[in-house]
Amino acid sequence: MAYIVKVDDKEYRVDLEWSSPLEKESYGFKVSLNGKPIKTEVVGIGAIHELPLHLSLIVENKIYNIIIQDENTISVDGESYNVKVEDERLQELKKLKKGAELVEEVTILAPMPGLVIKIEVKKGDKIKAGQELAIIESMKMQNEVKAPKDGIIKQVLVKKGMTVNGGDTLIVIK
Repeated sequence: MAYIVKVDDKEYRVDLEWSSPLEKESYGFKVSLNGKPIKTEVVGIGAIHELPLHLSLIVENKIYNIIIQDENTISVDGESYNVKVEDERLQELKKLKKGAELVEEVTILAPMPGLVIKIEVKKGDKIKAGQELAIIESMKMQNEVKAPKDGIIKQVLVKKGMTVNGGDTLIVIK
């Protein structure tokens, strides 16, 4: 998989391929940086689905202590960097769109089974991140469903009074 990585003001092409584990708790990669192969290994991974993520990266036999603080900030041996990683295919698609905005749809799912007691939006409404979209009642508790991002309501698939299962699609935002 090819990525375009922007670190502060510099841009790099990183080709990354997972290889089989080299030994217990060690993960190998086939990595090329701007076309040059680099021997790379990750060791000491903590919980991989939680931030900050702490790991040690061995590049050409030199160890780097990495902390991934959030999706745009990493720390390497105590020095912080602003990082943006984009899939090369996504970047090419953006170029083909010639400046047109790439719109991602977000599907809002029912957090649990329950009864739809309130729908606050309709198709075409402009919404803001954090705005209440609906209320689902489950076991006499009301759960607000809020917008994860700014956008426009593309579809509302439920109505007041409907019973939903956990994971059912409620609303689609574009």
